[in-house]
Amino acid sequence: MNTIFRLIGKGILVLLPIIILLWLLSFIFGFIKHFIEIIFNTTANSVGTTIGILIAMVFLLIYAGYLFEKNKEFLLVKVSEFVIGKIPGIATIYAVLKDIIKMFSGGGGDNYLGVAYVDLAGNSVIGFITKEEEGFYWVFIPTTPNPTSGILLRVKDDKLVRADMSVSEGLKKVVSLGIK
Repeated sequence: MNTIFRLIGKGILVLLPIIILLWLLSFIFGFIKHFIEIIFNTTANSVGTTIGILIAMVFLLIYAGYLFEKNKEFLLVKVSEFVIGKIPGIATIYAVLKDIIKMFSGGGGDNYLGVAYVDLAGNSVIGFITKEEEGFYWVFIPTTPNPTSGILLRVKDDKLVRADMSVSEGLKKVVSLGIK
């Protein structure tokens, strides 16, 4: 039973960026959806159809979690990412959502060299080291609580204090306003 819950959890992590993006798109296109529902009467009250859709979604999440656990590509995700990648503006939002979810799940810190504290106007701020070059570090300082924006600083290596935390822990600290 624990295996099924673990696979469902991993399936949710795999599909969460797509789900959030679809939620945002449904919010934007709510009027169109409502108009189509009125015309085609797609909101028929059928208990059997509702149960069938629920069962299909659970199996889809289990299958996506299984493929994610085995590091295999999931065709639905690849096709969705290809289509989403062709939509201007939406592709950027999706990429940011995907990176944030990867960081929270512990798998998105591969692109960062670590977490550090940087002196900014006499205060220590948390940042993520993105690159090291010629005695300098490139450090991304995110804004709180929205880590998708921030500033990029080029800091001398002696002006940087490495933090004893993972990228995932650092991101949690930024998003939680320092509470966690």
